[in-house]
Amino acid sequence: MDEHKDGMQAGREEGRDPDGRADEIDLSAFLRNAVRGVKRFWWAPLALALLFGTGAWALAYKGYSPLYRVEATFTVTTNPAAGGDGSYSFDYNKATADQLSLTFPYILGSELLTDAIKEDMGAVSINGSVSAVTVSDSNLVTMIAVSPDPEDAKKILDSALRVYPDVARSVIGKMKFNMIDEPAVPQEPYNTPQYLSEFGKGAVVGALLGIAFILVCAVLRRTVHTSGEMQRLVNLPCLAELPRVRPKARKKQPPQSPVWDHGVSPWFSENMETLRLRVENALSETGGKTLLVTSTMPGEGKSTVSLNLAARLAQNGKRVLLVDADLRRQVLREKLQLKRAKYTLEDVFSGACDLYDLIAFDKAAGLYFLGGSRPVKKPSWLLAGPLRAALKRLESQVDAIVLDAPPCGGLEDALLLEECADGVLFVVRQDQAARGAVFDAVSDLEAGEAAVLGYVFNGVEGMLGGYGYGYGKYGRYGYGYGDARRFTQPEEGRDQAAGPPQEGWKQAP
Repeated sequence: MDEHKDGMQAGREEGRDPDGRADEIDLSAFLRNAVRGVKRFWWAPLALALLFGTGAWALAYKGYSPLYRVEATFTVTTNPAAGGDGSYSFDYNKATADQLSLTFPYILGSELLTDAIKEDMGAVSINGSVSAVTVSDSNLVTMIAVSPDPEDAKKILDSALRVYPDVARSVIGKMKFNMIDEPAVPQEPYNTPQYLSEFGKGAVVGALLGIAFILVCAVLRRTVHTSGEMQRLVNLPCLAELPRVRPKARKKQPPQSPVWDHGVSPWFSENMETLRLRVENALSETGGKTLLVTSTMPGEGKSTVSLNLAARLAQNGKRVLLVDADLRRQVLREKLQLKRAKYTLEDVFSGACDLYDLIAFDKAAGLYFLGGSRPVKKPSWLLAGPLRAALKRLESQVDAIVLDAPPCGGLEDALLLEECADGVLFVVRQDQAARGAVFDAVSDLEAGEAAVLGYVFNGVEGMLGGYGYGYGKYGRYGYGYGDARRFTQPEEGRDQAAGPPQEGWKQAP
């Protein structure tokens, strides 16, 4: 045990797992995390696709400005003979074509042409632009005018056709345009928006971001996936592996007890029996009776293990007391379907009632239960003294006490309760708590007085299946219990308050 504590402490000081595997990336674990992420966050890519697609559509709609385009196609004839008779040559050669293709873009972009168009139109500015396209190795030209106003587009093009020959005379010489397609006022904008296409582009970007989010989470998720990983992480023995018990919906039926004798996987039942035997042997070696059951975080199934383990012990002829030691919640009484308690543990130690007023006997499970129906206001005060003394007093009257403690991650309650226990059973759910959090939780428990007997690897996927039953709003716990012996539930009720005095408590059920 000392070597284990030294190893845990060394790992903590170095900021890594004791076996030095903190920085490794397991491909199989990454794939499992990715699949889990897809199942859990499948909606993220869809939501982001819808969000980005809608955003792209909105930007396209808001930024759209209609533009109208007017075109005129013509051929260019020149009169290269300076001082000639004024006739134009229709002869064409490649040199002339090359000159046209080079000079048209240059002249159209010049301030000289812009000023000439302004003067011709009698305007201060031009509400549009002019461009031209020349066909390679030919004198065929298409001049284009674009403007937000269709009438302005037509006026700009007409003006450009009129003034261009004079502006270009110094470069090319005299020229004449021979129209092939006359310009006309456009009726519709040429830049019709493609809203569906823009939405699709935005949706693709959003979906890719959603998938990237899932993959990043899969890489960063450092949880315990196998029992072997858990053993390497904390160097504790695995006392049992329990399969995941999936709740089965039952319509129009009252909530089921969290402890059953049928309807679950035989694998769950067999491993619970193995867990009982190992816990009994471990406690007998220390001569103790009180077992603390805790976990790193909520939702790992510690209450499942506590309830079914206590029922198993009671089934094998032991007088067992199950204690709802999560003083901040106090929900086990309701889950066991016992009568609502009038008092709380605070009332017991303030003298308002007797301790035995809070003890009930669950006939279905065959065990005694201690716990209230409302959270206590000062849990730290109760855990520091009064509850510890009460448990010591009750220990002499039972064969075993199972403390269903709160998770030890983030609260000191479980560590305070450890001083009341003879052994600790740690529950870790597959792919639930972070490796670092599990390591810290076990380290804190190891620093206490009680021996950490081992851990239960809970909710294992892929083990021999079956099904369990949900429990109302607590169905997420997936409670289950299997055994050949059937518990019976009398018509008049399943619980007896141990309000009878201490003598009734001492008698065997």
